[in-house]
Amino acid sequence: MNDPYERRALLLHLGSALQTLSRILEHEGNDDTIGELVATQPFLSDVPLIEHVMERMTVRDFAAGLLHAFCLWPQQLLEDSLDYGALASSVRDHLFVGNPRGWAAYLATVRQDVPRFGEGLAPLNGSSALAERVRKLA
Repeated sequence: MNDPYERRALLLHLGSALQTLSRILEHEGNDDTIGELVATQPFLSDVPLIEHVMERMTVRDFAAGLLHAFCLWPQQLLEDSLDYGALASSVRDHLFVGNPRGWAAYLATVRQDVPRFGEGLAPLNGSSALAERVRKLA
């Protein structure tokens, strides 16, 4: 694989995630869901992170999950050897718990540029606070 290309693609993905966070915080309602936000801000509908998370997730939960999911990426992207599983795991565990179809679609999107993204992932761990909130929504 082309390591510099994959690092660049992941760095661009991180930048896109931060830009998405910036955009949603401009339009955040306290308890609006992602579905409600996309209905009023359709330009967000084709953003892979937003496109594939559960529509019933609140904007607040999405923003918090996004921050937790990507906060270690800069450090991880500077490591000598990329841990594709760890990079993917943080996103999956903070944004896609209880949403296996959304996770599979998101993973396929990222793998178009970074085929090893998610390599070696263990099964989902449903013990997070977000997982509890997702279970209540279901």
